[in-house]
Amino acid sequence: MVNMLLSSNITTWESLGSIVEKYSVPLRPGAETDFSDSIFGAWFVSPAHHAFEFVTFAPLWISACLFFAWRAFGSHTKAFKMLTTFQPPYPPSPTEIGLLVALTVSFVVTVIHKIASNTVMFLLQPCHVSAGLLIAVMMWPDKRSPIPHLLLNVYLHTAWGAIAALLFPDLRDHEMLGEVTNFFVEHGLILIAPAYLLYSKRYVVMPASLDMALFSFFLYAFYHCPVLQILALRTAYNLNYVLVPPSLTILIELGPWYRITMYTIALISMMVTRFILFGLYLAVMPEKRLSKKEKSL
Repeated sequence: MVNMLLSSNITTWESLGSIVEKYSVPLRPGAETDFSDSIFGAWFVSPAHHAFEFVTFAPLWISACLFFAWRAFGSHTKAFKMLTTFQPPYPPSPTEIGLLVALTVSFVVTVIHKIASNTVMFLLQPCHVSAGLLIAVMMWPDKRSPIPHLLLNVYLHTAWGAIAALLFPDLRDHEMLGEVTNFFVEHGLILIAPAYLLYSKRYVVMPASLDMALFSFFLYAFYHCPVLQILALRTAYNLNYVLVPPSLTILIELGPWYRITMYTIALISMMVTRFILFGLYLAVMPEKRLSKKEKSL
């Protein structure tokens, strides 16, 4: 179907591609892609194909995102009532405060490394955004607001990225003092922190549902196309592989369609993460033992 759309009016896509190229920074030709370079991209995906994704994928992602948001936590749902009526039972524990401090310190170290290496744009990588998201969730001043709880529930689907990063770390260009160590510390913390937040009983845990999973996926997809894609084309930075795939033969051989494969992997991984990994964790998670102070609140 996609091939038919592309071949049906090649002149149109090439014309749109020329507009994409005009407003992009100069990139290496696709044939000169350097797969050892994790920082800068190339025209591995042609301008015409980028145009195709902007015209087709981006509207689909945002439309589906809004639709499944309504389905998952619209005003008619049980989830909406949970999010808007929740009262945190007690203040944060020393453990939660410790996790917040540790994650904040790790994130600040990451920011310093990115500034020093002139790669500040890479703070937009999903795992760094996840660290910022969890910091915001824990620091949110009014836990009666639905926002921190909704953010946490979205993250319960996207945490697979941290797992993948730890299993298959891309440490190319991690050359600064402490950069590799902090990579593992940060990604470890963004898995430990949500596990504790669920245990703490201070946050709403929405029931696992296909609607919420699809909302999380389409939000994630929209973040990549068009948001990261536009920024990557404007800076030449290969933000989360939107310009060039990871140096894996199977993805490289797929050519420009590697991105469809990565979206598919993301969707499946989100389902596994929320329904299986966190589902099992919630099923076996011990009941939090309250201190005397917490019991009196």
